[in-house]
Amino acid sequence: MGEGRSSCHTWEQASHGGELAAGVGAGVVSHEDVTELGAVLIGAAEGRQGAGDITLFDSTGLAIQDLAIAKAALARAHELDLGTLEL
Repeated sequence: MGEGRSSCHTWEQASHGGELAAGVGAGVVSHEDVTELGAVLIGAAEGRQGAGDITLFDSTGLAIQDLAIAKAALARAHELDLGTLEL
């Protein structure tokens, strides 16, 4: 089985108002447990290392990153010949 990894847009936002906030408030999630998405995208931090890895991503609040993620996901869906929805 793979490893679990947690990532978020920005720690400041996710730790106070996102899905991570409850874990932070309970003392079971700390900044050291979570990687910011930007660090993964520029290669400064590891993302998934294999198909068995599980990623929890807290997508709280930065529209420009949401758009970039959507564009990357759509491009990858086309590369993998996956179906898409017309909106």
